[in-house]
Amino acid sequence: MPNPQDTSTGTISLIFGILGCIQVLPCIGPIVAIITGYSAKGTAGESNGRIGRILGWLMLCLPLIGIVIYIILVFTIFGGAWFWTYF
Repeated sequence: MPNPQDTSTGTISLIFGILGCIQVLPCIGPIVAIITGYSAKGTAGESNGRIGRILGWLMLCLPLIGIVIYIILVFTIFGGAWFWTYF
């Protein structure tokens, strides 16, 4: 059971979430933000942990969404026929 007065995990989650958003730690930042954000539940740093979790999930999902949008645009603009002629 975490200490209810402890705010360090929530603060760590917020810091790593921000560092992931500004691309200082693009790979490890969101993962650390999510892990420490979930461990901050039930403590005084829960609000910081929640924001860190949101930033972490956002920075993990945005590149995947971007790749999907890019693939859709490539197939929409150029058509899918040229792709299958090479493979």
